Amino acid sequence: MIKKIGIKELRPGMFVHDLNCGHISHPLLHTHFKLNSDQEVENLIKRGVSSLYIDTQLGDDADDAPTADEVRHGIDHALLKLAESNVGQGKAQAHTGSDDMRFALQVHDEAGQTVRDIMATARLGKNAKLEQISPVVQHIVESIFRNSAPLLQLGIIRTANQYLFFHSVATCSLISAFSRRLNIGMDITRQIALGAMLHDIGKTRVPESILNKPGRLTESEFDEIRLHVDYGMEILSSGAGLTDISLQVVAQHHERYDGTGYPARLKGNHISQYGQMAAIVDVYDAITSDRSYHAAMEPVEAIRKLREWSEQHFNVDLVEHFICCVGIYPISTLIILESGLLGLVSRHNPADLTKPVVLVIYDSIKQCRVAPYAIDLAEQSADRITGYESAKKWGIDRAEISALMAAEKES
Repeated sequence: MIKKIGIKELRPGMFVHDLNCGHISHPLLHTHFKLNSDQEVENLIKRGVSSLYIDTQLGDDADDAPTADEVRHGIDHALLKLAESNVGQGKAQAHTGSDDMRFALQVHDEAGQTVRDIMATARLGKNAKLEQISPVVQHIVESIFRNSAPLLQLGIIRTANQYLFFHSVATCSLISAFSRRLNIGMDITRQIALGAMLHDIGKTRVPESILNKPGRLTESEFDEIRLHVDYGMEILSSGAGLTDISLQVVAQHHERYDGTGYPARLKGNHISQYGQMAAIVDVYDAITSDRSYHAAMEPVEAIRKLREWSEQHFNVDLVEHFICCVGIYPISTLIILESGLLGLVSRHNPADLTKPVVLVIYDSIKQCRVAPYAIDLAEQSADRITGYESAKKWGIDRAEISALMAAEKES
């Protein structure tokens, strides 16, 4: 049986099933192993592990610990309550039209090229030019404030070897949408978004052999990865012309609410609101991306992990606002309806997160594809979401998802 325990309950003889620390974003330690010493517990604490899952069939038990199923049920219940409390409070957005999608595509491509140029410049030891990136960030913010769906949808497309570029663009887009949700004005949002676009520029000083290493990092390699925050501040503090708000995003995106982050091990509200927002967005995009060392997590699963991790590592109120921003079923999530139809979440209904617009693509009862068509669950009561499915299970990749949804928006 798989159970969840706090790190203080861990003891030699237990078998670790899952370290529950995907927010660290790169493997350093074994994932499955039997604990043999108290020193191993100390090593886990040092690396920011605060709760984890054990397998009681392969090691000692923890009698009062909740099972993984109980934890999952609790998270789903919390998300349902969040959706219910948000009914009628969300900001309506216009239906995504072809003009919105074309603008988003142009902005996305422009941003990707700009980030490549800036990263290449930084690798040569030259300073980033604020005038080069500011217009691109302005376009992203304008696109998100106009209609967030197209850019957030485009953010799901990237390859492992282009991660750094598209992670920067996706983080910028997500934090802009997050900022809009929090009613932060456009001027401050531009500053936050600029910091998000540049938050990983320090990785240009980290050897690519470490950045793209497919296996576990050594202690020294992980320490080098952690230095990317300091490197980024060195690059951006010397003439880039960024405001304090932008720099807070860069400096604090790896800090954690319980003080287990880096580089300054800031805790609670010693981390600025913008740094806390960046930490949430950075982790969400990282764990939903294919990397050389792990496959992408389904966005809907990532939302549930963020809610779980908010018990220690993130500000729970901000996490819940972020979830309301991207939805309990994020755009492109494959959901199954009570009728047996399968579809992709195409657009949110901000007034009710349980009733998005769904692009139906498959009939699970007839076991066949169908010509795609949209259902707005907010406008009919005959069907409802009963769960979600893995797109990979049904042989649907991210490129096909994007093509299906783009075609729907053009129609």
